Amino acid sequence: MPSKKPAPATPELIPVPPGFWFRRRELRWPTWRFWLCTALTAVALLVLTVRHLHRWLSVTDQVPDAKYLIVEGWVPDDILIQTIAIADDADADRIFCTGVPLDHGSHLSQYKTYAEVAAISLAKLGMDPKRIFPVPCPDVKTERTRTMAIALKAVLANEPVPSTGRKINLITKGTHARRSRAIFQEVLGPEWQVGVISIPDPSYDPDIWYRQSDGVKSVIIEVSALSFKAVGGN
Repeated sequence: MPSKKPAPATPELIPVPPGFWFRRRELRWPTWRFWLCTALTAVALLVLTVRHLHRWLSVTDQVPDAKYLIVEGWVPDDILIQTIAIADDADADRIFCTGVPLDHGSHLSQYKTYAEVAAISLAKLGMDPKRIFPVPCPDVKTERTRTMAIALKAVLANEPVPSTGRKINLITKGTHARRSRAIFQEVLGPEWQVGVISIPDPSYDPDIWYRQSDGVKSVIIEVSALSFKAVGGN
């Protein structure tokens, strides 16, 4: 009787030590108290932002003893009235009115730019015309403030101003102040000290801007523009 062949040996499996592929870990998950505290903190930060954002945008930071003033020609008449008082208090030598061409109505008027309209308005309101200098600039679709600043720089280049007297304050409306001052300072360069005077927008109450459409719109526009500039926009 033929003998049976021995069965092949089964290979011995090497045991895998625990935790070789997976490891048990304890996951800590925040409690409802943590989420409640986080939510309350977020609400508090939002309230603080709402309260202070408008004030931060509407900065007033004058350069002392500045004998030059800029008023953006598109501002409403009541800001032009306040400009006269500011110019008299500062004993300003020159008030430069900047502005692009009129958006509408230019065919009804002999004045074709906001710079001219503001300058004539100041004269009609009683300011000495010899102190007023309109600085019109070309029509552009974007970067209007920068275009106005470039036009002003060309005018100031012809002014015989000593280095110690190169101080100028910008008068503008509400939340436009911070961005406008930054642009004028950037364009005019470090040889000029640029201050800013923000006059409240008469179309809404700045203390409750978040309840009024004009206030919300002005804040959103300026925050968006500043954010765009911060990430590399012009």
